[in-house]
Amino acid sequence: MRAFVALVLVAACATTAAGAGAAERVRGCWIERDEAGGAVTMRWLPDQTRPGALRGDKLGYGAGGAVHNETYRLEPHGETSSLCQVLAEGERCWVVASGEGGSLEGGRAFIDVHQERLRISVIGDGPDRIVYEGNRDGCD
Repeated sequence: MRAFVALVLVAACATTAAGAGAAERVRGCWIERDEAGGAVTMRWLPDQTRPGALRGDKLGYGAGGAVHNETYRLEPHGETSSLCQVLAEGERCWVVASGEGGSLEGGRAFIDVHQERLRISVIGDGPDRIVYEGNRDGCD
């Protein structure tokens, strides 16, 4: 239990500036390669349907091409932002943690950009999960 509390506190500290500025920090392209030769990319580009928001397209590639696709949206709301996973049946959204205290009930998204590394995770909405983790890449 202590380890979990420590993890939450560290993640909250790491995302202190993630609120309204999260979109500018994640904008662009990211990649994570695996040992088997596959890769997972995430491209955060302006969402043409929602001014001020970014659309994140996560693609997993294996030996046979694209094998997994997920779509997200990162949208500022005043001092905070929301991260939404766009699903066929609708959206699942989380408030992006900004270092403030508060309940994790319903989940919080933690976005940590450190130098050229991006990590996005969701805590408090079922099992903790890493949405994406990778290094900055050039957009083709």
